[in-house]
Amino acid sequence: MTFLTSSQSGATRNLPGLEQVVRNIEATREVVTEVAGMLDGLPSTDIPVPRSEWTVGEHGAHIAFANIGFGMFAMGLDYPYGDGTRAGLAEANDTALTGFPERDGTALAQHLRTGVETFITAVKAGPPDQECPSPLGRMPMTTLTSYFLIHNLMHGCAISAGLNKDFPFKPEHLSLAWPLVVHAFPSFVNPSAASGVTGCVGINVQGAFDAAFQMESSQLMVLPAPNGPVDCFVEAEPTHFFLVMIKLLTVQEAIDLGHLTVSGANPDLFSRMMQAIDVP
Repeated sequence: MTFLTSSQSGATRNLPGLEQVVRNIEATREVVTEVAGMLDGLPSTDIPVPRSEWTVGEHGAHIAFANIGFGMFAMGLDYPYGDGTRAGLAEANDTALTGFPERDGTALAQHLRTGVETFITAVKAGPPDQECPSPLGRMPMTTLTSYFLIHNLMHGCAISAGLNKDFPFKPEHLSLAWPLVVHAFPSFVNPSAASGVTGCVGINVQGAFDAAFQMESSQLMVLPAPNGPVDCFVEAEPTHFFLVMIKLLTVQEAIDLGHLTVSGANPDLFSRMMQAIDVP
């Protein structure tokens, strides 16, 4: 696995809706193609993944199954999948893994390739301003395609970690996936872990964008900029910031690698916030 500092592209967070949808689905196709290549031909997928209860094969099966569901969501079709909470999604994921027993790497690779093309076909067939159902509530197509990208990236990075391969992540992916972070991260806060965590973290991701996390009374707001005093400043390289967001790295590990810095009156605040956010 390689932790690299990559050259950055310009910010894409404010792309017009149709352009963002197109960029999201093209990026996801590239990610899925890379992940499928990792799985294709593996003699066994029963390989542990760091910081995960799932094996490489289970992560592959999860996204293979989920991508079918994303295609249905893109068509405007709703079906129950958890209740939007981390616990509810975890239960639904376990049920789905039991019902989708494929673990052969080559078969999973083909499922992934087929699933992403089915999703793209469904997106192209619908209006770009369509409101879509999802396990995290209804959302516009721009956010659903960001969800599709970040979901494949999350599990694709987990698979690469298990196989000790380079991550299927490019710096421009972070801005494309950001609409899903804005939409979903506030719902992932664990109130007990967030107790006493209060303040504002200003975030600068090199070459990508600025943002802010504001937490008070166990409630998180993801903002385009701080709306008051900043207690902690974070500067980060995109790849390592993403790995921190999906819990493949801790804040301290990213700091130790030299790709994330914290400063300000309360430099531990970002780490405490991330510990309070339970990403499904």
